[in-house]
Amino acid sequence: MKHKLINRLLLITFIITIMVPLTGIVIHKMASTLFLILCIIHTVLYGKRMNAKKYLVLGSVFLAFISGIFGMIFDEIPLILALHKAISIIIVFMLAIHIYLFHKRMGIGQRRTS
Repeated sequence: MKHKLINRLLLITFIITIMVPLTGIVIHKMASTLFLILCIIHTVLYGKRMNAKKYLVLGSVFLAFISGIFGMIFDEIPLILALHKAISIIIVFMLAIHIYLFHKRMGIGQRRTS
């Protein structure tokens, strides 16, 4: 039950995080902070089953978070925000692959023919 709740909260905070044009920067900051915390909790819960690729996903999320913080601090350097945007777009694809592989491995969403 805890795992399903964490996964759903991850999905909700991720969606809110990527909706920055609609929600605004303040909501984006709060949602991304909560998303990072939930990613760490998710990593602790699933830690025994993790391999190097999944740590790469977590590291990328952390890198995007740090680049966003530096983008706020050094707002006169547009290269930092461009890097943050590029990392964030890559993370969207990485997380989509991660979720797809998880569902495929668990057999979730597959049609059963009898």
